[in-house]
Amino acid sequence: MTYSITTRKTKKGLAFDLYVRWKGQRYRPLLGYNLSNEQAEEAAIAMISKIQRSEQHVPPRNDSPTFADFLPLYWQTMHVKKRFDLARPESIIETHLLPRFGQRPLDSLTAEDGLAYITVRLAAKAAPWTIRREWNVLMRILNLAVDFDKLDKNRLKRVELPDVATRERVATTEELKAIKLKAEERRAKVIQANQYDPTELWRIVMVALNTGLREAKILEIDRTWMRKRDDGWWLILPPARSRLKQTPREIPLNPAAYEALRGTIAHVDGRIFRRWTPAAFSIFWKRLVVEAKVVDLHFHDLRHTFATWLQNLGVPLEVRAALLGHRLRGMGQDPLGGESMTAAYSHGGYGWNQQLRAAVSQLHNALLSYGLSYESPLEEPTEQVKVANSLERREKGWWSQRDSNPCLSLERAPS
Repeated sequence: MTYSITTRKTKKGLAFDLYVRWKGQRYRPLLGYNLSNEQAEEAAIAMISKIQRSEQHVPPRNDSPTFADFLPLYWQTMHVKKRFDLARPESIIETHLLPRFGQRPLDSLTAEDGLAYITVRLAAKAAPWTIRREWNVLMRILNLAVDFDKLDKNRLKRVELPDVATRERVATTEELKAIKLKAEERRAKVIQANQYDPTELWRIVMVALNTGLREAKILEIDRTWMRKRDDGWWLILPPARSRLKQTPREIPLNPAAYEALRGTIAHVDGRIFRRWTPAAFSIFWKRLVVEAKVVDLHFHDLRHTFATWLQNLGVPLEVRAALLGHRLRGMGQDPLGGESMTAAYSHGGYGWNQQLRAAVSQLHNALLSYGLSYESPLEEPTEQVKVANSLERREKGWWSQRDSNPCLSLERAPS
């Protein structure tokens, strides 16, 4: 008979538990506290002998909470962490995890249960990335249960997940021109009292090509996010709602991005693309791509296109990562690591902003040469020297780094 002995910390000391199966029944009796290895082995052998002889009825321990009972503690932890995007995990839990694991005790979940869940989701034609997102929520819950001593260990953590192919689709200039042509040919369409203009859809495409923002973030852009500085217009973004989909803190707007956001009709403060819902935009984009005879081009591929074009223009990796909102390797993993510490101590400034501005300006000139942008080519910026504490505040009689750093002189956009 195989058995195992596990330990857990309690107020009385280190508790030793026996885990054994006998005649199809699982037993987890307490062997004692603060035992030596020899004492634990002797107690385990004696307990197994009692179980087999039925001299002592040892009921199986079932003090583990059910999956549904543990969820309030999970949500409390998420609120303490100030997670912005709780809609996605809430939808995953309510739609997929609760129906399957809701009434199961946490310690009854095995690797076979995890494999069965993945098999069912694959049979339902769920995409591998979707399954991975759902699995990450499940793992977060089980790992949290281990941290709060509600579960001895996470038995599902070694389950293999479906492989996900890395998407490397980049739009070509010919494909983008075809999409632009079809957008200009189509007429505005009214759906449920909302008028959707295909030419406005092309403005959204231009914002994506010149900023690298995701579709959802572009549709959320508020006019108050646009700020004018001495070097041009900037887009100041609110914090990302999830750690998975990070966004840059601020993006310099080249003339193409600015013209696309400004449009021909001046609006009061509010969402710039207020007429577009994510569902309506997705439908229009798919139809436009089909009409342009462009194969397998997702809107998110424009973000890949933005990054690839910057790479071909010789923009450094650090600048590309800042514009995309990505973290370089080592950032956020080891808080004491050299790379992450350097990033935490670097707060940008005029020189860094000029590097970001130069990158999007190079992209603007390249798109102009392809016939995919607005305005005229930008001239090379003249060399200007600014150092910290260089701008005099005469009315105050002192100098401030905040005065010379546009990043520090503006607050972040409201969330």
